[in-house]
Amino acid sequence: MRLALALSLGLAALACDSRPPSPAVVVGGGAPDPLEPLRQFEASRRAAADFSRLPSSDRLLGPDPIALRPVDPQGRPAAPGAPALLSPLRGRDALVLLDASLRELSRAPAPASPTGVAVLPSGEVVASGEASPALFRYAVRGASLEPVGRIELAGLHGVRALAAGPEGVLYALDERAGTLVTLRPGRAGADGRLEVERWDEPVGAGPFRVVRLARHLIVDCLLDHTLVVLPVGADGRPLSDGAARIRHDGPIWSFDALEAAGAGGGLLLAAGGVEDRPLDRTGGSFGYIDSFVFLYRVAAGARPEVTRLSAVNVSELGVLTPKAIALSMLPGAAGARVIATGYGGDRQAELLFRATEAGLSSAPEVSTRPLAPGVAAMAVLDGGTVAYANPLLDAWLLDAGGAVVKRPVQDDGEDARSEELRLGEALFFTSLMAPWNRTDGPLSRFTCETCHFEGYVDGRTHHTGRGDVRATTKPLLGLFNNRPHFSRALDPDLTSVADNEFRVAGALSGHDPWFALSSEGAPWLADLGLFGADRADLPPEALRRALMSFLMAFSHRRNPAVLGRARFTSLERDGARVFRDRCARCHAPVLRSDDPGSAVPFERWEELVLAPGGPIVWGRAGYEKTGVVPYVHEEGARVPSLRRLHKKRPYFTNGSARTLRDVLERARFAAPGSERAAGVSGAFFHDGAPAGDDLAALDPGAIEALLAFLDLL
Repeated sequence: MRLALALSLGLAALACDSRPPSPAVVVGGGAPDPLEPLRQFEASRRAAADFSRLPSSDRLLGPDPIALRPVDPQGRPAAPGAPALLSPLRGRDALVLLDASLRELSRAPAPASPTGVAVLPSGEVVASGEASPALFRYAVRGASLEPVGRIELAGLHGVRALAAGPEGVLYALDERAGTLVTLRPGRAGADGRLEVERWDEPVGAGPFRVVRLARHLIVDCLLDHTLVVLPVGADGRPLSDGAARIRHDGPIWSFDALEAAGAGGGLLLAAGGVEDRPLDRTGGSFGYIDSFVFLYRVAAGARPEVTRLSAVNVSELGVLTPKAIALSMLPGAAGARVIATGYGGDRQAELLFRATEAGLSSAPEVSTRPLAPGVAAMAVLDGGTVAYANPLLDAWLLDAGGAVVKRPVQDDGEDARSEELRLGEALFFTSLMAPWNRTDGPLSRFTCETCHFEGYVDGRTHHTGRGDVRATTKPLLGLFNNRPHFSRALDPDLTSVADNEFRVAGALSGHDPWFALSSEGAPWLADLGLFGADRADLPPEALRRALMSFLMAFSHRRNPAVLGRARFTSLERDGARVFRDRCARCHAPVLRSDDPGSAVPFERWEELVLAPGGPIVWGRAGYEKTGVVPYVHEEGARVPSLRRLHKKRPYFTNGSARTLRDVLERARFAAPGSERAAGVSGAFFHDGAPAGDDLAALDPGAIEALLAFLDLL
């Protein structure tokens, strides 16, 4: 997103400050500083925080219904009150069975952080979790969802998404390793475990969505900005020959596809993603990052041809970060219809691509209607009824052509978030920080997720607009104890981060970033418990404080690599020792990056590394020059945190390292006893090390040990 990237690259605010005076604090007898109460609030929260035990945000931020899957794999309508849909609750480790009115019928335990669900031709349900190596199996019996066994997947930390084929084959995505895992379940043993044939194949960086059609399998690789279209053999296994790739300059968040009739036909594919062109910083802001819907035709054949039929700017329609779209054909071969929803905008768009003699029109007929932000998945039911999963509202929505009905997830009082925290989450994931942005030319309407998917990264390396400096997108989780913030470290605290977020977000909107939010501007906020009958407008200070509260709570999700672990393996322990001796001078084992006194002794590393939240920052406040050029700051770059490295690709500030192995193989350090080793400056290089016998590389054993240890962070 334009705002968070501006912060991550340390840009100065671009909007004028015409903020009204505040009576709260007077600085040095001069003008009042309206940010001072926020700094006091932040100082108080930091003083009270136990950074060794912060809860992970995956449970803190609500139940989060993340996906929807019809119970009947053939899509046949369900009888009234009968099971119709399955929805995993990512924040509650549960799978829910719903009827067609979205009323909960049954709930069963699911793998940790569940994000995937599939239904086999037999009717058996399988669920996956991004923090679990096991697939859970269920049977739908009447109105009940009953566990019947598991499929253990050795060598995986988690499975982000699942799909099933008509042959009974399952497809699982290992987001961490970039692998497509194909499974053919066999007979079940007495203990309920299945015999499973398995094939693992690399598919790309950050695979997180998968769909199986009759003759194709499609995988969305977020960090590679690529849709991989694979033909499928008669046994259900994907074939590398004849694969097609749709590659963009930026992430693709959603897709849907239909196959042409006949065995030799290709497919029609609709995708939702960021504008397919390089980020433009020459205008003094972030240009060309609108949300788009793309329509493609993929011809079948040994060398399939991909043709883009249309690219529609849906940001200008109020549809931002479309995470869910649905593609269908119009009756009588009259054309195609795409329904696009936005996680960050408050509209739904319908795009009608009419049939012409040449194919489909590139300019669709467009209509929009209001729809609350936060839609992560949708399912079109019988009669055109559309169901939505909405993690932002922690609810399911139902649209039967009239008013949209909201069904909140029943959470038994576990969700104790304040209104302030809910507002902060909405500010982060929607366009509320810059509601007046336009889409003219390079101008864009965007949200934090435009470049920070789920708070992490988009796999891009951006030109900063400053000389030849390029920089990768930075995660926005774990900021509370990792200050000063971002590569240039120009934001000393979260108060500055929040204020600059508002400034940069609407820098070219022509509006003052110091504004109040009214119920008329965002009526859907009533669904979060805001703007009650006695609620006045939300003032600028309250908006910034809400964003700060969210960023304080936006800690890293549970680390799947350590769940259920209590001890290092011997290789991991060797890696910890190598890290202590070679890396910890910069990537310090501290609980607060700006406080050397919070360093964790080596004897406690095992305990805290294997804690679900992994609270050690592995960074520090100072700058270093380690050969990763050009430097983003005249003193180098701020030493970054190493938490959740698998979510941060590509590596280095300039994005030149694709893998952690690449990072470690480039490292050079001063040989013991050399003159270079006697000082600090020039004793270590991440990249571009000068030639000379006084520099040594990591030996292969040290690299393997470090990789094992880094995987735990």
